[in-house]
Amino acid sequence: MKTVISVASVLVFAFSLSAQITATLHRLPIGSPEIRIRNNSPVSLAAFAIRMDPVLRSNADNAPLMAYVDTAVDTMATPLLPNQEHTVPVPVRFRPEGPAEDLFEQPIVTAGIFADGSTTGDAALLTRLLSRRSNMLAAVETAMDMLSDAGRHNVPRDQLIEQFKKMARSVSHWYLPPEQQVGRDLYQSIIGKLMNLPDEPVGSAFPPSAFVEQETATLNRQRVTLSESQPSLADAALIGR
Repeated sequence: MKTVISVASVLVFAFSLSAQITATLHRLPIGSPEIRIRNNSPVSLAAFAIRMDPVLRSNADNAPLMAYVDTAVDTMATPLLPNQEHTVPVPVRFRPEGPAEDLFEQPIVTAGIFADGSTTGDAALLTRLLSRRSNMLAAVETAMDMLSDAGRHNVPRDQLIEQFKKMARSVSHWYLPPEQQVGRDLYQSIIGKLMNLPDEPVGSAFPPSAFVEQETATLNRQRVTLSESQPSLADAALIGR
């Protein structure tokens, strides 16, 4: 019970800290507008998410604009340091004549996770940030298991590639929210690496042991980062039970 209360408190506490992240819409003279996210906190921002609703909400095809940046999920991402800004482009519909048509409207909803595990912003969006981390952890562990199993059983290249393609397709459905599709890029990355492996002599094991060891070591480092990230994913999973 204490765990549930503490996680709920984190989400409620997020509302009182919304000023620690500011998101403003800037209209550029040429091209699409952009959102500028600024970290006003003295602590580095490890992850953040933004949402803008579509102008035409009655159209089922008009999904909200969602953007995520998370150093625990995106291996190329870097923390947003205090007083730094990050920009996110906002799509518009250009016309042959006249001004561009806005597809999304304010307000800009934000949520963030700081390097010390504290949170800020919209509670629902924060829950989606944590869900994204959980889904990425599941994808990382699945990829590790698939590669390790293939290394033990000498799975042919085409068969292993097809297995990863099947996993990528399983999270690519239009009805899944973005945070549930996060593993797709990981699976596709491994597919590319498998396709680019040099041909081995007939009778050689596939995938090569050195490849399996290197990839599983990289994946394991990300698994540790995700599993040890704060707020705790184990605690967050209890929300709503």
